Amino acid sequence: MSFSSIVRALGRSSLTTEFISKLNRQQELRLNGIPRLPKALVASALAQAQGKDLFVVCATLEEAGRVYAQLEAMGWQTVHFYPTSEASPYEPFDPETEMSWGQMQVLADLGMGDRGLG
Repeated sequence: MSFSSIVRALGRSSLTTEFISKLNRQQELRLNGIPRLPKALVASALAQAQGKDLFVVCATLEEAGRVYAQLEAMGWQTVHFYPTSEASPYEPFDPETEMSWGQMQVLADLGMGDRGLG
């Protein structure tokens, strides 16, 4: 079973309906104590069931790369990777770097309403 199949199955479950109801009441849902991949599957199912985008913040570039690949495997047609620098904030900033252009492209795509759901 692929990730997208799991997300679709979760989206049809009564637990997802219960989570969405709780989200509507409290505007927040914490998935504490769950490993990263199952947490991502549940979050993805919730977002897709509601027709909403999913915003994920990662602590490292390595983790972001893994999450990026997982989201694509979960059926998201568009996944944006906002590149960041691991350079020191005390180093000189070069606005012509590939990273800066990548950041501007992601922001432009998001500003144009490029949605991840298909």
